Parts: sequence; C-alpha cells; structure tokens
Amino acid sequence: MIVVGIIAILMTIAIPAFVSAQNKTPMRNALQGVMEACATARAQAILRGSIVELHIRPQDYTFDVAPTGQREGSGRGVDARPEPKAGEGHGVFSLKLPEEVGIEELAVNFQLLKDAEAVAVRFHANGTSDEFTLVLRSLYNELRKITLDPITGKADYDVMR
Repeated sequence: MIVVGIIAILMTIAIPAFVSAQNKTPMRNALQGVMEACATARAQAILRGSIVELHIRPQDYTFDVAPTGQREGSGRGVDARPEPKAGEGHGVFSLKLPEEVGIEELAVNFQLLKDAEAVAVRFHANGTSDEFTLVLRSLYNELRKITLDPITGKADYDVMR
C-alpha cells in the first residue's frame, strides 16, 4: 500500500507538469519556425548574391521565403535575374503558424502592417535586411517578440510578460 501511495503522489505532481509542458509546444514551434524562416531568407540572399524576401500573409498566418530575381550589383544598381530554372525560385521555405498562435503585432521598417493582406521583408546579399518586428500571442497568453537587426539581418526574440 505504501508503494501505491507513493506512486499516486508522484502522479499528482507529474501530470500537471506534463500537461503544462504540452500547452507550450505550439508557441515553441511557431517561434522556432519564424526564426528558421528568417535565417533561411538571410542565408539564401547571401548564397544567391541577390535579394530574397520573406513573404508574410498575416490573415493566413503563413510565411514563405522566395528569391526576387533581383541581383545587387556593386555600384551598378539592381539587375534583373534570368528566369528561375526548375527546382529554383519560389518555395525555398514555407511555414504556417499553429492554430493556437496568432499575430499580435507586425511591423516592417517601422510601419504597422498587421492588417495588411501581404507583407514582404527583404534580405540583401550583404547580410542586411529590412527592420522587422513580429509579436506572437498564444491562446495561453504567451507573448514572444521577434526582431531583425537590420545591420546583420539576424533574428532574435524576447519573452514578453
């Protein structure tokens, strides 16, 4: 009976902790996905030597990374890139946020665009990017603020309370 009692006590402690950890999974997945989308867009811009955009559709909660086809020349302006070949071009990376996570705030170059139909964040071949801020909110009122450093084009996040 003592062993059964100890097991019952351990279960009452373990089950709430397990359920709580499972509730945080959607936000963790959304955060990881957005960070990966930003890193992929930056890497693709550097590797291709051309502008790559992170397309965001705030109403659909979708994110796509796609090259623009515009090369950045050294002092010559921007040249049009030839048509993409098969397997190249759109569809480098796609993400849909989990249903439990929504977009609380979205700004690109200090313009609030949460209600826009489509938003594009540009990543350049030299590793720089547009200024970008995204705040995600889960059904459990978790808030995460993702920002891009326009000088390095690298994403970082903060836990908001």
